[in-house]
Amino acid sequence: MAKTQLGNHTGLEILANIMRHCDAKTNRHILGGLQKDLPQVVSELRRHIMLFDDLAYADPRGLQQLLKIIRIRDLAISLQGAPSAVLKNIAANMSQRALNDLKEEITRLGRARESEVDAARDRIMAVVAELMNSKELYIKRPNDDLVY
Repeated sequence: MAKTQLGNHTGLEILANIMRHCDAKTNRHILGGLQKDLPQVVSELRRHIMLFDDLAYADPRGLQQLLKIIRIRDLAISLQGAPSAVLKNIAANMSQRALNDLKEEITRLGRARESEVDAARDRIMAVVAELMNSKELYIKRPNDDLVY
């Protein structure tokens, strides 16, 4: 694949940088649009951006810190439709009492609109970015040589 250079950056790096500032819905739309014709580009982009699904690979201490900061309502909404690996990692890093509170909140809230799920995930990922920048949370995805 040919690389287009703009300064010292490839087009892929520029797109990844733009996507870091987009909301979840926009990123899903971009990745979904590219997946059929350019799956290798999607794989490479995923290496450069952090998505909600990557919480499946968050370190325990960092994830526990995140869970102390975010609102239980946002967590309950954000988990709707989340991959099981995300659910398992979050549950494994919660106390039994907190997990029971989360289950009650999920039941109380019922089904949320997609826009509400996206907004909750965006709020959580903003906190994730802060924790990662301060080196309080790390994400190590499988088959990835980078630790975020």
